[in-house]
Amino acid sequence: MIRALIVDDEINIAEDLAFQLNEKHGWRAEFCCDASKILDLLNRSTIDVCFLDIEMPGHNGIALAHAIQEEHPDIILVFATAFAEHAAKAYRLPATDYLVKPISPNILNDACLRVENQIKNGRANTGKNGPDPANDSIAVKSMGRTDYVKISEIMVGQAAGNYVRLHCREKEYLHRCSFSELNSQLAENGFLQCHRSYFVNSGKVVSFVRNINDGDELLLKDGKRAPVSHTYRKAVNAMLSGE
Repeated sequence: MIRALIVDDEINIAEDLAFQLNEKHGWRAEFCCDASKILDLLNRSTIDVCFLDIEMPGHNGIALAHAIQEEHPDIILVFATAFAEHAAKAYRLPATDYLVKPISPNILNDACLRVENQIKNGRANTGKNGPDPANDSIAVKSMGRTDYVKISEIMVGQAAGNYVRLHCREKEYLHRCSFSELNSQLAENGFLQCHRSYFVNSGKVVSFVRNINDGDELLLKDGKRAPVSHTYRKAVNAMLSGE
């Protein structure tokens, strides 16, 4: 049984969310509209996941989240807010999901699946964007949600400002993280930087194509491509040839 606590000052929203969660098999939810009572309630109850509103009159949801993590580090956090800019602030805190209200049934279902997977795999809120050794996946964070993506499914990583665009076989993800940091983290999993803005999964490379006019590139499975710059050509050749 997954025990959830909804913290929201709007009783109609809290009641509706609790109702939806209680309709799910294996879930039991309660709610509290008084944020000042949350820590005491958590001390007296066994809660697995907390759906926490960020903006509440007289209370700061971010500060409350810090307090919850300090006293109850095993409780999974799911942030909910009516304002997207508040989700950006919450992004600095480790959480399983970031939901923007009104929360549709489909979005809630996705969030619940992430919570269930996290509990199944024995993971607490680690706050890491890198590889998770429990199931060889990474927590890919973008505005409003977190997806757990298998490292083996990632084919190409492409720098995109403050994000990294991850090209997988059938889908793309925009991950809010540093390109250099993620590149370093994935290097031990067989990923290889081939350009200042690209890295690839070496296990997905089919061929190295030399193009005099258009520049060198790597061809990967399922038709994916990545450029190879002169700076990285030697390292790419060495790794792919097993030298």
